[in-house]
Amino acid sequence: MRVCIAGGGIAGTLLAWRLTHSREVEHVELLLGEDGRTDATELSGGVVRAYERHPEGRRLALESLGELLSSSVLRAWSRYRETGAVYLRAGDDALHGELHAIEARLPGSARVATHAELAGMGWAGLPADTVGVVERRAGYISAARLRAAILADLAARAKVRIVPAATGSVVVHADGTVTASTTSGRRRSYDVVVLATGAWTPNVLFASGLPSGGLRTKAIQCATYAVRGRRPMPFADESTGLYGKPTADGRLMLGMATEDWDVAPGQRPPTEVLHATAARIAVARMPWLRLGRMLATVNATDCYCDPPVLALRPVTGEHGVVWTFTGGSGGSVKTALAASREAAGQLLGARQLQPSTHGE
Repeated sequence: MRVCIAGGGIAGTLLAWRLTHSREVEHVELLLGEDGRTDATELSGGVVRAYERHPEGRRLALESLGELLSSSVLRAWSRYRETGAVYLRAGDDALHGELHAIEARLPGSARVATHAELAGMGWAGLPADTVGVVERRAGYISAARLRAAILADLAARAKVRIVPAATGSVVVHADGTVTASTTSGRRRSYDVVVLATGAWTPNVLFASGLPSGGLRTKAIQCATYAVRGRRPMPFADESTGLYGKPTADGRLMLGMATEDWDVAPGQRPPTEVLHATAARIAVARMPWLRLGRMLATVNATDCYCDPPVLALRPVTGEHGVVWTFTGGSGGSVKTALAASREAAGQLLGARQLQPSTHGE
């Protein structure tokens, strides 16, 4: 099977890497995109945890974190740092049940913190029904470092060709093959094309005369700040949409969910009001936080689907030759390991590939 993976983000490179381990795959061509293009992987905060609100996202996040923790190679490639994490949300009767799977895979890692416990941890102004899912084994990775390591591994494999070109369109032929054309005019035919092109995916589908499958773009904005003294562990606050994480260089990243839908892919001008609101809420929620000046902003675009889960989705029929592998939004780093393994198995007609033990 000749496969083209269009898109050099963390999703596309991981999928290409998974496929190279199969004897059924004769050749993998990875189209990285245009030189100098800044994508969501490059700008990702890299938080990894097991808990997600959506059941399928939660399953993939848990499987991904489990594989990361079990592989010394993946931890080294990704520069994994274990910091713990907390997810703030309204409590309900289903929450403890949702943590059973995490307990089974990572015993002792996740627990529910009460409103009073959160106050003791320094959180303030939370709604009365707020609880926290606290994870001991959570942390963050460098998505860009992981991608670079995977690309280096792929470059050494005979069945892989890495091309620094962006996909312009695809054409499905009557004989069951598909041609992918780059924006520079290069054309090649394959048995399968996977569009892992993130925020550029709707444009490629439109240019190809293919349906978007519900994929939409959305702006992502966050900023890094100087901090004096204590920094919080990675967190997400459902009641405000605020999220944050410490960075490896001693700073703090803060962001808020935007409602800027259907925007052009690539970097965008910063929204000063959004960043100011995020900083104000952060200080209110964490009164002990000594937030300094804003040092840099991150203004990117990513691709979303409903549900917001990174998954392989057919474009040309249930068992077609054109697929998308995106739609998980800016949080896809949490689920990319498991999602790429399952996507490779789906392409190969298998239920699931086994987790990699490479280097163990």
